[in-house]
Amino acid sequence: MKNSKKTVGIILLTCIVGVILIFAPKYIFAAVKTALDTYQDKKEALLEDHWVYDENGRKYVYHDGVLIKNTWREIDGVRYCFDENGYVKSGWITDKGSTYYLTANGTPASGWVKDDGKWYYLTSDGTPKTGWLSDNGKWYCLNDQGIMATGWVEADGTSYYMNDDGSMASNCWIQQDGNWYYLNTSGAISTGWRSINDKWYYFREDGVMMIGWITDNGKTYCLDGDGYMITNSWEEKDGKTYYLGEDGTIMTGKITVNNQTYFLNSDGTLVTSDWYKYDNSWYYLDENGLPKTGWLQLDSKWYYLKEDGTMATGELIIDNKKYTFDENGVWDGKSTAVKTTGSGPMVALTFDDGPGQYTERILNTLAANGAKATFFMLGTNIPNYPDAVKKMESLGCELANHTFDHKDLATLDTTAIQNEVSSTNDKLNALVGHGASLVRPPYGSYNSTVKSVIGFPMILWSIDTLDWKTKNAQSTYEAAMTAQDGDVILMHDIHGPTADAVDMIVPALKAKGFQMVTVSELAAAKGINLENGGAYGALR
Repeated sequence: MKNSKKTVGIILLTCIVGVILIFAPKYIFAAVKTALDTYQDKKEALLEDHWVYDENGRKYVYHDGVLIKNTWREIDGVRYCFDENGYVKSGWITDKGSTYYLTANGTPASGWVKDDGKWYYLTSDGTPKTGWLSDNGKWYCLNDQGIMATGWVEADGTSYYMNDDGSMASNCWIQQDGNWYYLNTSGAISTGWRSINDKWYYFREDGVMMIGWITDNGKTYCLDGDGYMITNSWEEKDGKTYYLGEDGTIMTGKITVNNQTYFLNSDGTLVTSDWYKYDNSWYYLDENGLPKTGWLQLDSKWYYLKEDGTMATGELIIDNKKYTFDENGVWDGKSTAVKTTGSGPMVALTFDDGPGQYTERILNTLAANGAKATFFMLGTNIPNYPDAVKKMESLGCELANHTFDHKDLATLDTTAIQNEVSSTNDKLNALVGHGASLVRPPYGSYNSTVKSVIGFPMILWSIDTLDWKTKNAQSTYEAAMTAQDGDVILMHDIHGPTADAVDMIVPALKAKGFQMVTVSELAAAKGINLENGGAYGALR
């Protein structure tokens, strides 16, 4: 059995060897042929110019085995630079005073190239561009080494700003070190005056945008916190007030702002709380710079400022009374009533504590019947109903003073009494251009101090309708209809029932032949001279 297995093994081995001997020659021949062909190709290649590569780079060898060294040579339309060992150079090289940048395979780079974190622009021969460069519609600045600039650069005495990508900024704002700059369409830094989006800005010689007050060519301007020139506006400087006109310069003389008149000194400062002479007329300017109108008391002297603000001199009729003022505008303290025309009985309808929500309704009733009234107003209420006050004025009603906040004047000192009256007059002055010339003391209360310092006639009443107490239209109507010629009738225009009563009273008195006039008109018609500090009830 052992011999049988051995015999089979020998037979199998013999078969394998036989197969190899049959097919091996074919493959061995093919391998040998390939090797011979390769050798022949290499041998033939050495007979032509060719590139040779090794771990140190590449060389170019002529067919005769000569290497190119230490020179430039154009091969297949491309220029290469070879070192002393015949290898192609790459990177930055300097040759005969010129600098080049060659790619890793030795060809000259062109266009934008970044090396060691810096950008360069290379021409077609690989030399770096310097100076200004226009590329794809953008401008770049390259220094003497060809490095692309960013940030501020100066060229030919002009400053420019290059963005982070190297492109020149233009038509835009730049902030640097807390300062603002503006670059024009050419990218140059702006200096002097420049209009940007219809606003004017001023830039120093170094391009920094200015803010605050500046002087240019002898004129003074003010630039706001955003840098643009302020126009048509009041501005403060060193505690003084100025007005900047349409062109941004400080104005002087007489100006009109929002239909209000102001006066400015030769240096542009606003005149306040003082006299000012303009075109041979004197004006008195209040603490806000507005011309006072109406009566004005200064140092115990009385002056009268007409509706246009000019100081009165000579004789002047005010509310049907004639006053005389000396050449300095000081009133002589006397007045004479001027009689009005007309016949028949007269009464003065008077309203206290307004203006209020019903005042205009009462005014409409008066206007519809050709009647007038006198309104004794509180200073605290005047700003709340400006249209009602203006309507009183336009209808010829009398605007009178009921103090500022309805305090009992007999309980106040001299200064407080004057403040109660002057504060209300200031409110009227600001609204209609003049103050009141009559005062009704709250509660009808006054004493010798009030009489001596009030500075105006005090108007009381002869018929008290008690409308404030009853708040009943019928009882108010009945009280008013007891009126006789010369009566002064007291009502309050802050109550709805009073407005209802007025709708009945006015046409009823008119039907009885009464003229409904102002207090001053009634006094003038009766020949009564209303004196400052005097107290008056009926005027007969």
